[in-house]
Amino acid sequence: MTLRLKMVLGIAAVVLVVVVAYAAVMLKIQADHLRDVGRREAELIAGVTERAVVRTMTEGKRDLQAILEEIGTLPPGVGIRIANADGSVFRSSRWNLAERTVEVSRAIPNRAACHACHGRDRTTLGSIAVRLFVPQVDARLAEQWRGIALPAVTALVVAGGLIGVYFTLVVGRRIDALSDGMRRVERGDLAASVPEDDRDELGRLGKSFNLMVARLADAQHRLEDRHAAEIRRAEHLAALGKLAAGVAHEINNPLAGMQSCVRTLQRGPRDERQRAQYLELLRDGLGRIGRIVGQLLNFARESPPQLVPADVSAVVGRSLALVEHEMAARNVCCSVSPGVGVPAVLADLRQLEQVFLNILMNALEAMPHGGTMAVATELTRRGAERFVEVRVTDSGAGIAPEHVPRVFDPFFTTREVGKGTGLGLSVSYGIVKAHGGLIDVESEVGRGSTFTVALPAGE
Repeated sequence: MTLRLKMVLGIAAVVLVVVVAYAAVMLKIQADHLRDVGRREAELIAGVTERAVVRTMTEGKRDLQAILEEIGTLPPGVGIRIANADGSVFRSSRWNLAERTVEVSRAIPNRAACHACHGRDRTTLGSIAVRLFVPQVDARLAEQWRGIALPAVTALVVAGGLIGVYFTLVVGRRIDALSDGMRRVERGDLAASVPEDDRDELGRLGKSFNLMVARLADAQHRLEDRHAAEIRRAEHLAALGKLAAGVAHEINNPLAGMQSCVRTLQRGPRDERQRAQYLELLRDGLGRIGRIVGQLLNFARESPPQLVPADVSAVVGRSLALVEHEMAARNVCCSVSPGVGVPAVLADLRQLEQVFLNILMNALEAMPHGGTMAVATELTRRGAERFVEVRVTDSGAGIAPEHVPRVFDPFFTTREVGKGTGLGLSVSYGIVKAHGGLIDVESEVGRGSTFTVALPAGE
């Protein structure tokens, strides 16, 4: 049962109770009034009868019983009984009236005219009782009830309809709007709002509801931002771990050569030229180790996000330097085509570097037995806007068509358990979107994949 129907039925019930109570009170008042009228009529008849009895008994002009019978024939019906002083019935007429009657009685005083027959020692000679048949009481009450019931029912129907219309226009629509807003919020739409009005309780409720939804939306945004930051950090650390393993191997090669040079120098070089050659080799090895460790430290260093003009080709070059050892280990040949006249983009360098590193690592893992990789940068137009595009193409195994729509979903991976988190491409997607850019993939099983990152070009 709807609230609208409950309100209409509830108000109708209250109105019905009030109308019935009012009708009952009015009918009782009317009944009492009709009985009072009947009682006054009966008293009047009793008075007339008393005078007629006294006159008849003193003057003896007519028979008393005949008078009583004549009075009893008057409509709507009168019953008269005359009793002696001891209570015995002296004369009566139509005294069998029992229902719907009003009965009055009065004493017959011992007047001076009666002293000749009845003496002076008694104050009353008897009594006269009159029963007046009053059928008009019930008839009038029934008529009054019909006159009240029909208008009351009509008024209830009309009032119910008017209340329903009023409730729909003034209250129902606002409640429906509030209910619809709650359903939208329940489905996750935190942009939902309801009309506000400080003039009544529903308006203040709507205002409180909008404030609550706004706070929920703000809390959700903060939670999503924090969650995204944690995911980026987790993927950053995962990538750092992969790089550290490769860097350790990369550092080990120059260290082995440097140790051989040190042992040779300890034995003593054959001539000064050989000594200088060994020292040059040591310096080159140390420089190479320093560059590798510096690149790893730069990638590992955490700093607050900061948007600055960034040379995309330079960022791609730093990312390629971080995976250089991995490309060598996997026997992958890489070609780089930096665009000419490519403008800078407004971006966070660390985040942008992580995007390209994730894509490059993904391409390398698709070519475990070697292959080719091409990285190209160019300026393009998408509608009226300019974008700097970076395309990374590999000759790996490719992605199955049914998996392509999900490659950017969090935790989606086709690798074996322990071989990846499934967060790299999802994090990259989030970073690119936050920079106002686009990221897309084209792939064919057995022929490789191409990832395209498009970032809005600066002025």
